[in-house]
Amino acid sequence: MRNLLTIAAKDTRIMVRDRAALLVMLAMPLGLIFILGSALGNLGEGDSLDAEVAIVNDDTGETGQRFVDALTAAEEIDAVFNIHVRDDAGEVRTEVERGDLTAALVIPADLTDRIMRGEPAPLEVLQDPGSTVSAGVWAAVVRAGVAQASAQIVAGHTLAEALSTPPSAGPPPGADASGASAGVSHGYPGQAQELELDAVHVSELEVELEKEVSMISYYAAAMSGMFLLFGGMFGAFSFVRERREQTLARMMSTPSSTAIIVGGKALGVMLIGVLQFLVLLVGTRTLFQVDWGSDVLAVVLVGFAEVLAAAGLAMTLAALGKTERAIGGIAPAFIMLFAALGGAMIPAEQLPSWLLPAQVFSPVYWTIDSFLRLMQGGALVDILPNIGAVTAIGLALLGFGAWRVRYE
Repeated sequence: MRNLLTIAAKDTRIMVRDRAALLVMLAMPLGLIFILGSALGNLGEGDSLDAEVAIVNDDTGETGQRFVDALTAAEEIDAVFNIHVRDDAGEVRTEVERGDLTAALVIPADLTDRIMRGEPAPLEVLQDPGSTVSAGVWAAVVRAGVAQASAQIVAGHTLAEALSTPPSAGPPPGADASGASAGVSHGYPGQAQELELDAVHVSELEVELEKEVSMISYYAAAMSGMFLLFGGMFGAFSFVRERREQTLARMMSTPSSTAIIVGGKALGVMLIGVLQFLVLLVGTRTLFQVDWGSDVLAVVLVGFAEVLAAAGLAMTLAALGKTERAIGGIAPAFIMLFAALGGAMIPAEQLPSWLLPAQVFSPVYWTIDSFLRLMQGGALVDILPNIGAVTAIGLALLGFGAWRVRYE
């Protein structure tokens, strides 16, 4: 154990003195986080009066279409909202949840039937709580339209029934002695009409959203996951350098076992990776106000798992490349492939469908997904499978490297 720690401490000191390596592992990711997050980010987005809203009319009668026509034909409403008439209520609800739509109106299938029977007919207004002003204005517009439409509907039905019922026929079925039913007042020619304006009412539903992650936070997670692997590349450089200078051969001739030597080299990479991750964690939180979530232990464990993957990558690169030049060509290819599959360049769900199955082999994919889940309010229990996947990849890479070193 003492020899293992000695090897790890020696490699750590050498890496800390390498200013070029520190620049790549620390300054470069912070710079990229700032540039990408600022250029593509949505920080500080507020409510917009040019809001995207949708109307879904499932009504099988004519009343729903009257609502749609009234809302889409008004120039005042059109100047404030971009209204999309859609067919799929489930898809619209999902878009409101994602924040793609500010609000939506859902007209139920039995609206006309309910009104004809004199029953209350609810409409649903879905609202994005992240756009309170625009969504609130849309709800107010719908309420105003519903109130006006209710008056017209009730008046029309009352007049129609009054004209169709002879004065001598007596009260209509279901009415009391005064001639008033429970839902809509029935009148007779010459009698005053009492119109109830609650034939249709609005039910406002605030969609429950996951916590939004800004682009600068997204790239903080993405660049951290990617650049931790670069620590493995510099660890492989150290391994190859010692091989060339015969330092590794001298270590192999000592009583220390291969496991101790490989373990010490891997532990040195991990110590550097831990320091790198802590600097990135504190730096992004301080400089860019990145919220990594409330479960600090979970964030640290995800970082440690990615550091283990970096150490495993270092040993694999050292086994595959015999010179610094070879590793300089192999390592960036491995890392960029892992990063591209993992969503460090663009969100992973935007990749072609035929590439999605390969994501499971990228430690960056599992790391970014874990960080994003935690940023959205998740806890350690939610990301345990991800941590297990990254750890398994790291151990597999480390095992392959240790197996190859036996032939040194």
